[in-house]
Amino acid sequence: MTPLHMGTGKENYDFSASVLQSDTISSALAAIRVRMDGHMDIRDFLDSFAISSAFPYVEDSFFLPKPQGRLNISVVDGDEYISRKRLKKLKYIESSLWNKIISGEMIEVVQAQLQGSFLLKMTDGGFVKPYLSSVNQRVSVPRDEGMDAEPFFFEWTYFHEKAGLYCLLNAVDKRREEIIRLFRLLGEAGIGTDRNVGGGKFEVETSQLALREVPSANASMLLSLYLPMEEEMEYLNLNDSNYELLLRGGYISGSSYEEFIHLRKKSVYMFDCGSIFRTTHPLIGKIVDLRPEWNDGRLHPVLRSGKPFVIPVKKE
Repeated sequence: MTPLHMGTGKENYDFSASVLQSDTISSALAAIRVRMDGHMDIRDFLDSFAISSAFPYVEDSFFLPKPQGRLNISVVDGDEYISRKRLKKLKYIESSLWNKIISGEMIEVVQAQLQGSFLLKMTDGGFVKPYLSSVNQRVSVPRDEGMDAEPFFFEWTYFHEKAGLYCLLNAVDKRREEIIRLFRLLGEAGIGTDRNVGGGKFEVETSQLALREVPSANASMLLSLYLPMEEEMEYLNLNDSNYELLLRGGYISGSSYEEFIHLRKKSVYMFDCGSIFRTTHPLIGKIVDLRPEWNDGRLHPVLRSGKPFVIPVKKE
């Protein structure tokens, strides 16, 4: 409904993060649950469900993240070198094509299906880009007298009226109903940076997305961030996997105490969306406390969920 800015964990606002990650979503849900209902069992709440990161959709076309590693995609009507460069720029693949890729199928596409970071199912020329970014100049006015105002740049992400973001949820029925209710409360409050000026507000809809079952799966793909438990590392087989690591940190923006929201959390590396591990062993993940060292008894735990949303895939 309103533009979105996702912090990068740094102090620069002229660049918004490109993905609304799973740990941000689950932490925002936990924070508004505490604020509205007063529940303090935060770790148990975060441990009771798995949620994916947020991905774009346009009308009835849902996009999923590109799997890490070599793609089984052939561009049939273009120069091979140029086609490889365009394939490298992909970030999202339309769900019906993505289902074939994770099943180990080779798919053939034409250049018209490659639209920037999106791989489309159709080539009818009617593709609407889900979002556009705009950098605006703003001014920071100090509260103390005698100090000069400082200009800075701020990037907003604007969504097309037929587009938005969606995420996948794995939870038992009772928890699922609660989380949908929390999403609606979060939509009214906003998510991301500058919620106090109306940023990040959204409406909530629910539906089902069909993901193909892969009977011959020999690997696991992440649709969320993942922080493994130490004992899980032996299953991941990193030497034969395709993955990226992402540093997670930033500020404690969800605190109910204003004096804490500018404190920086501790940082932790997590495996990023699209990572593929050569294992079918169940991946559990863990929740960590990123509370900074701060001499104030009111400072609460700062929990981040590294529980993975995992899809079985076939990897040659």
